[in-house]
Amino acid sequence: MESNPLILLIAVPLGIAIVNLVLPVVLRKILTFLGLVYGLYLAIVILLQPVSDVMLFGTTVFTVDNLAAFIVLFIHIMGLLILIFSIKGIQQVIEKSFFVLYPFTIAFCNGVALSDHIISFVLFWGLSGLTLYLFALLGRTDETSQTAKKTLIIIGGSDAFLIMGLVLLHFIQPSAGWSLDAMSIPFNESGAILAFVLLLIGAFAKAGGVPLHTWVPDFSKDAPVEGTAFLPASMDKLIGIYLLARIMMSLFEVPFVAHMVVITLGALSVITAVMMALVQHNGRKLLGYHAVSQVGYMIMGIGSGSVLAFAGGLFHMINNVIYKTGLFLTLGSVEKQTGTNNLEDLGGLGKVMPMTFLAALIGALSISGIPPFNGFFSKWMIYQGLLETAASLTAGYQIWLLVCIILAIFGSALTLASFLKFIHTIYLGKRPEKLSHIRETSSNQWIATGLIALVCVIFGLFALSIPLGQFIYPAITEAGWNAPDFLGMYQPQLVIVLFAVAFGIGMLVYFLTKNVRYAETYLGGVSAEERFRVVGTEFYNEIRNMTPLHTLYDAAEKKFFDIYDVGAKSTIGLAKLFQKGHPGQLQLYLLYIVLGFLIFLWVAGV
Repeated sequence: MESNPLILLIAVPLGIAIVNLVLPVVLRKILTFLGLVYGLYLAIVILLQPVSDVMLFGTTVFTVDNLAAFIVLFIHIMGLLILIFSIKGIQQVIEKSFFVLYPFTIAFCNGVALSDHIISFVLFWGLSGLTLYLFALLGRTDETSQTAKKTLIIIGGSDAFLIMGLVLLHFIQPSAGWSLDAMSIPFNESGAILAFVLLLIGAFAKAGGVPLHTWVPDFSKDAPVEGTAFLPASMDKLIGIYLLARIMMSLFEVPFVAHMVVITLGALSVITAVMMALVQHNGRKLLGYHAVSQVGYMIMGIGSGSVLAFAGGLFHMINNVIYKTGLFLTLGSVEKQTGTNNLEDLGGLGKVMPMTFLAALIGALSISGIPPFNGFFSKWMIYQGLLETAASLTAGYQIWLLVCIILAIFGSALTLASFLKFIHTIYLGKRPEKLSHIRETSSNQWIATGLIALVCVIFGLFALSIPLGQFIYPAITEAGWNAPDFLGMYQPQLVIVLFAVAFGIGMLVYFLTKNVRYAETYLGGVSAEERFRVVGTEFYNEIRNMTPLHTLYDAAEKKFFDIYDVGAKSTIGLAKLFQKGHPGQLQLYLLYIVLGFLIFLWVAGV
């Protein structure tokens, strides 16, 4: 009897993870690689042909539709590419743990995407949060333990809200049993609204949306770079946005006001995170804030209620997973070669790390929304869908929605500015003397980042035929929506031809008129010392000091907007208040009992 692919997609990586506990590191790498290749084959199978559900005691536990199938596919594509990068160069002290946690995480993420039963979904969702915490503990910075604790509390706390929301769904619509696929809850009672909010909390925390995002920059800075690319940049985005898509597409009948609230939260995620990214001098933290900012576009698209913007949000999820993973890994290559990820200590590496530079440049252009790379097309779909929605609204809603769109567009401009800084400070300018020995990274690393960059180009040039046509539109039509049939006049192939012509004309003019003279830099008549080297971070310090931005930046640095820090301080303050109210006097406790009883009677009477 042939095994069901849905079971194998979970059982095979689980088995590999367990076996890896006793294998030497080399065999762990080989077995994990073979398991991911086999998983990729199974993901293609469930995408291309019908697969029967997995039943237990007459209840469907695992099922697959087009949305789940393409999520599972990209779990394995990105898992395989990140694994290629990690085969050589990972810190020896964490190798054994890394190659146990890696297949465990793949199995749990597959379980989230394939689960139809609420209990199964909660189980795998929670286990994926546990591996996130364990990956955080693999870091080797002074703040590793604090970051791991922060990640566990935010993700674990949001999981508690998620569980409450799912249980509430079961009691609101008991006819659906424990099946997620059978839910369709109207907003006609307070319980449905509460369940909607609780599920949003779970999705936002996992994906890294504001205000539950603050674990992402810290995790990005302190965890191993391979773990950062694997989880907040890739796996957690896939399953977090997958849950958000389920919430907006099938679990609820969402009214327009709720759509507007979600869009607003997305716009705030875009602008607040990109403003924080702009002033970062730590490369990994800069990318971490951009991981939050890009989630905002996905939230806006998926939460919009527009089919075109919804498709754009799913497309942007894929795009972000690709180029964000590539950016983290290229920075990881630089970090492994130079020993630092601080932008002030880098520069001029483009000549000595050309493959890494090219992959990073493509990733930077993609995330900045520059055509013809993939990031442009998905953002453009989101903007167009939101503008179409705005055209049919009343004046008040139009203003509200247009403000959100303007914030998102402004966020795109700031993203470009931020990555000009990122590329310049690492790869351009003058290379510090202490980095004169640096060479290109190992072949497995630049092959992995090069393949990711190639996907950015392919998904930009053939967006309609590959990612949209093969993955996203089938998921939308299966849900009962009509796939968008008009996407404007944009033709990426024509754009690249025009760029090539413009570049050719520019090079022709350069070679016909060039008169280049190279001269040393002097300061006060003598050669400039190394400490006077100009770095690309200085210009952005002026933004940090602008009025009134410096006040907001000061507040952010003091963690006034960090829900974890604010919650911790509030909890400590409340505990001190309770301590003062419990001095050990019996008559005071009796008074509390009487007051509590009176309040109970009042509530019961109401």
